[in-house]
Amino acid sequence: MGRKALALYVSANSMIAVARASMLTPLVATHAGISSIDWKAWGAGLREHFGVATVQLLLSARQCHYQVLPWLSSCYTGATIRRHVEDAFMATAGVDADSHRIEIDWPAYGEAVRAAAYPRAVVASLQEGLVASGHVLAGVDSSIGPILRRYGKAVEVGHALLAYGEDDGITGITLEHGKVVQIDTLSGSGTGLDDVGVWSSRKQFAFADDAQLHWLATTPQPVSYAGTQLPVTGSVPASAGHAVVMAWQ
Repeated sequence: MGRKALALYVSANSMIAVARASMLTPLVATHAGISSIDWKAWGAGLREHFGVATVQLLLSARQCHYQVLPWLSSCYTGATIRRHVEDAFMATAGVDADSHRIEIDWPAYGEAVRAAAYPRAVVASLQEGLVASGHVLAGVDSSIGPILRRYGKAVEVGHALLAYGEDDGITGITLEHGKVVQIDTLSGSGTGLDDVGVWSSRKQFAFADDAQLHWLATTPQPVSYAGTQLPVTGSVPASAGHAVVMAWQ
């Protein structure tokens, strides 16, 4: 029997594992913080529940960092684009290629440069725990990948905002004709500019029409958030994390 394909969603306070094309129930757990997770025990639990598997890691967007940078005429080779991206991550988030795995969506000439940075310590610890139980880490992504692949076409015309709740906060993706131009993450219980009401108001002013604002129903739409609600595909998710892994399926 071949390996099952699993998605493992990890947020600041939860983990959810789901097998693709399987009737097996999801494996769900909460934790006090990602650094507290015993990945070897979790890998053994995955094997007991699903068998040996190929695992796609899906981190909540708040666990990662993002850049959308304008094209520079002086940065047109792979090396110069990577240096441009790494400099931006260090300047804005204080992370570098040693602490984070930086992946670049290589642009066509003249287009904006999009990149994500995933925490190396988390990925390495998870991979070690998976290998100990015979699993294979297939890849690393954030919730943004499966959400855009499943729901992005609904908002790919013109200027739009797609926001959704996660187990550890809120993620907002601003798109221009289907291409990402900005990514916001907030805790959902922050203050100041991170307050949900303040953020929602700022976004409402940034768009000409409330119809350009969309809330994906992974969680109830905040009262302060103007715009239309998009239903999730399939059954009502038990949590926001469930909605993310359902999008991956």
